[in-house]
Amino acid sequence: MEALALDPARELGAGGEARVMAVPGDDSLVAKLYHEPTPAKARKVALMMADEPSLDARAAALAWPRDLLTDERGRFVGFLMERAGGPRVFELYNPSTRRHAAPRGDYALLHRVGANVAAAFEALHERGYVIGDVNESNVLVRPGGAVTLVDTDSMQVPDPAAGTVLRSHVGKPEFTPPELQGRSFGDFDRSPEHDRFGLAVLLFLLLMEGTHPFAGRLEGGGEMPPIEERIRRGLFPHDDHVEIRPPRLAPDFSLLAPGLRALFVRCFEDGHADPSKRPAAAEWRAALAAAESALRKCGTNRFHRFGAHLDACPWCARAALLGGRDPFPGKAPPLERKPRGTNRKGAAALRAAQAAAKTPAPAPAAKPVSVAPPPSVPWLQRLNVPPSVAPLLGPSGAQHPVSWIAPAAALMTSGSTGLLLLSLVAVWVAFTFRLTARTRGRISRHTFDASAAMLVAAIVVVVATRLLAPMLPAPEPLPPATSGPVAEPTPAPGDARARLELVSTSYSVDSPPVLLNQAEAERLVADAFARSGMPGWWKGVVAVLVRPDGTAVPGSVTQVDPKDATLTIEGALALGSMRFRPLTRHGVPTSVMVWMRVTYE
Repeated sequence: MEALALDPARELGAGGEARVMAVPGDDSLVAKLYHEPTPAKARKVALMMADEPSLDARAAALAWPRDLLTDERGRFVGFLMERAGGPRVFELYNPSTRRHAAPRGDYALLHRVGANVAAAFEALHERGYVIGDVNESNVLVRPGGAVTLVDTDSMQVPDPAAGTVLRSHVGKPEFTPPELQGRSFGDFDRSPEHDRFGLAVLLFLLLMEGTHPFAGRLEGGGEMPPIEERIRRGLFPHDDHVEIRPPRLAPDFSLLAPGLRALFVRCFEDGHADPSKRPAAAEWRAALAAAESALRKCGTNRFHRFGAHLDACPWCARAALLGGRDPFPGKAPPLERKPRGTNRKGAAALRAAQAAAKTPAPAPAAKPVSVAPPPSVPWLQRLNVPPSVAPLLGPSGAQHPVSWIAPAAALMTSGSTGLLLLSLVAVWVAFTFRLTARTRGRISRHTFDASAAMLVAAIVVVVATRLLAPMLPAPEPLPPATSGPVAEPTPAPGDARARLELVSTSYSVDSPPVLLNQAEAERLVADAFARSGMPGWWKGVVAVLVRPDGTAVPGSVTQVDPKDATLTIEGALALGSMRFRPLTRHGVPTSVMVWMRVTYE
């Protein structure tokens, strides 16, 4: 038995069940240490080590246990496994993150990834394993489309000697079949038919730009049931369903090859009442390989690959629909330079949010109220901006199309004219002196004339601004500030609507998060977005830290997708009003990061 010294400073990650640490001297291995190791977990890991599925490493791999870990007293604490890397599969099917995760990826790559995922499922099912916790975070993608399945110790493992199975206790509702919705996963044995439903959901997300197969809208408007209820009722909207229709911006179902469409209908329509009709992993693997081989290239963009059954390139049409945002551009976007200290501030904010999560917040009032906003453009008032400039800035002082001129307008319309002109001349003299020193007195006549012309132009702009300022229209008077609560403004019916949908969680919990005040939170978000001047239509994903009692931490709300920081402060505060069902993991109250998809129109 070999001793292994693990350094706590080399922790790679942690979850509600275990933490993962680097192994000294061997970068190919990692150690997974359970917070609460039990004999059942030790038995499960030992059984897995004795019967590892066989896979083609060029297509798929498993983060499988390699050796048991014990403490100095010989007690089981965890196991060693091979290190896995690469982006998670949701980073490929999300068009925004795919630009960075696979900048030169195309639709053929997504088919290949799907076929390799199906091959991994097939190998596990052949050995009697059931994944159980199928989700988008447990599949890593390697270059070329090969995949690695992680978190394998959460699977259901057969125990031939005892004639039983060691169950999987976790799962995500978006990947859970209708017959298991709302049930406690640790109370029954799972079967490959349950995995087949989750596999079909994962493949649909992969091939349909991240659109969930049961995402939809009511034809005449109205409140959509939660996605768990839609799965339970079999409301698959892509097969001429009479109750709901696909989301407006979702890819058309005809994008998929006919063979793949038939398998999805078998799984979600025929397999709704009869799980045995759901396609097996081997069928998916064959159909995906055939669909990939039938893809052809677009004449406009060689990274656009689409099925031969289509007359025109759907990705060109989709890029036009999305305002020029190409799903497969063939290149990565330019990297954004982050200001110095961003990571430290982000870490401090996360620590503060986690500390706040430990203290339950008081229950929110039944009828939220808003406080009147402060007077407009206070920062301009501190600069002593004349009233004639205020109309240029709009009511909020920051969202008018010409608000970029605010600093210049403030400087050119305040203070002494003589002092401002003297400052401009001083700057010009300093610039000329510096340039003369650097050129050792050999400044060219052309350069001198150009700098002098810039000085004259600046003086003309200042003088003209001073003369024109009094001619601008007077601003509307500011509303009186109030210190107490005022009534919440009620928008006209249909003016603004918001939809909140659960995307995923940072790790699996005993029961999926359920938004208890969905109608109230959606109304608050819609009103806040409308007041803050959001675009007429917006769709994005936000992350929020949820306390064990189910209340959101308002200060933790951050925009995840798209990467353009569209979310306003008002919208973030409104999202902080969400209240979820209390969360537990293995019966212990826990905080968890929740990702929500927000649709506003």
